[in-house]
Amino acid sequence: MAKNFIIFVFTFLITVSGLANAQSASETAKDYYSLLKQKNYNSAAGYYDPAALSEFRQLMSFVNAIPDAKRQVFYQAFFEPDLTDSSIKTLSDSDYFASFLRGVLGSEIFSESMNYDDVKILGEVLEDGDLAHVVTRNKYSFKEQDVESVEVSTFKKIGDKWMVQMSGKLKTIALAIRWDIVQ
Repeated sequence: MAKNFIIFVFTFLITVSGLANAQSASETAKDYYSLLKQKNYNSAAGYYDPAALSEFRQLMSFVNAIPDAKRQVFYQAFFEPDLTDSSIKTLSDSDYFASFLRGVLGSEIFSESMNYDDVKILGEVLEDGDLAHVVTRNKYSFKEQDVESVEVSTFKKIGDKWMVQMSGKLKTIALAIRWDIVQ
């Protein structure tokens, strides 16, 4: 009896300490946006659900149908200038997405003109226990113009981590690029 009680207490303490150390979706969002602000795209990509990264890469697979010369121009425009057709194929899905973020957000039009000034977590809505929607107020400046927006980011609990899901905006960007290039 005493042995069962000790096992119960020990199990309870481990569970409670694990919950105390577990990060909420809102805390994960705060860390993620901090990495974006620092332009640490590799680490930011690591916050994404691997399935979402794979989906993004599939959305961008139309690039393989572009003739070789135009494909290299595409990589220089939307990824990093030093990537080649063969080197991009060796990238993990996370590195592929980070390269896309770096290519777009690090491009001349954004890198020198856009600054993330503040991201404030406004709240979190849980859906089905393993899905959370985090509402943020984003303040940034673009070419000396202040911009403020409210965004909703979705996070999925995978194991003990909250992972970013691919937003509809990012999927739409991939589809718009595809539509523009494939036409």
